[in-house]
Amino acid sequence: MKSRPTAAGALLPALDAPRISVLVCNHNYAHYIGQTLDSVLAQTVPAFEIVVVDDGSTDDSVAVVQAYAERGVRLVTQANAGQAAAYNTALLQTRGDVLLFVDSDDLLLPDALAEVGRRFTAGVAKVHFRLSLIGPDGALLGGAIPHQLAEGEVATRLLQHGVPHSSPPASGNAYRRSVLAPLFPLPLDANDRHGADFFCIYGSALFGSVAACPQVLGLYRLHRIEPQAGSLTFGNAAKGQKLAERSQARMARFSAWITERSAGEVRPPLRLLDFSVEKTAYATAVLFGPPPTGRLRQGRAQLPTLLRALWWRQDEPAWNKLGLVVWALLVLVAPRPLALRAARFVCDPASRSAARADIVRPAA
Repeated sequence: MKSRPTAAGALLPALDAPRISVLVCNHNYAHYIGQTLDSVLAQTVPAFEIVVVDDGSTDDSVAVVQAYAERGVRLVTQANAGQAAAYNTALLQTRGDVLLFVDSDDLLLPDALAEVGRRFTAGVAKVHFRLSLIGPDGALLGGAIPHQLAEGEVATRLLQHGVPHSSPPASGNAYRRSVLAPLFPLPLDANDRHGADFFCIYGSALFGSVAACPQVLGLYRLHRIEPQAGSLTFGNAAKGQKLAERSQARMARFSAWITERSAGEVRPPLRLLDFSVEKTAYATAVLFGPPPTGRLRQGRAQLPTLLRALWWRQDEPAWNKLGLVVWALLVLVAPRPLALRAARFVCDPASRSAARADIVRPAA
């Protein structure tokens, strides 16, 4: 059974001054999408085209976007069908050499397209960059995601062990069209209408290498919600163990999708081994599982998978891995108030800004 095409990415030529299409998929973010479009229009290297797909918004989003028509922003509307469906519609509307999907509440910094464009050298399928965290009002929170960025050949670990490479979320990724387009349309699932970026991020990297920009080139907006009793503030991972279940179901769809789109040449595993998911599932099981008498039992059950995911984390320095092992033990045996603080610090980047610890990303 083949796990990867021979010399994947070897036939990808360097792109000289590529035409970059910016695709914005929106649902009910009228309050933010104007800021997003302003940030795209303010690029030092202009976008080749800017396309907004509105996924059945019921607020003033369409009117806001229509006001940008004279500045070259093209609007496509569709009935509400979810993020993956919006991605599918967006790709059909574009002609650029490089595709950058931007969430309609995030922003690009002025040099983003210039820096991305110069890194599509031979063999590169995806270019990504870190995103600074901002609050609902746009104020910087003092952190950036992800902590580490993968570079080079990243497909092997995913195909052999189910380990995804370290990557930013949607707005921090730009894709070579010739790699991404043959993989479309993205699979749809009525029980998971989000996560389109998962398929693009990890699917594209199976057919070429990944290049990383050293500087922060975008802003990732976090939204205020009321803290929930009996839960941890985990940002995107707010659903705890349910996040792990959702991620595994998504990985199974990803495997079937890639296998079908590659005519059986690429067969990803059915199981995902992602430290960013496992750390949330581990802390949730330990701190919010059965009564305290079962805390150690829960930890022993979850810890082997957590450590295995950490072991295969490609871009994590050895000293940081050691620190995360200590963290896992602290969450397991420390007094609960201290364990809660430690869990939030590692699992939710927003919590590292003590003054804004109540700001989290709404769950998908």
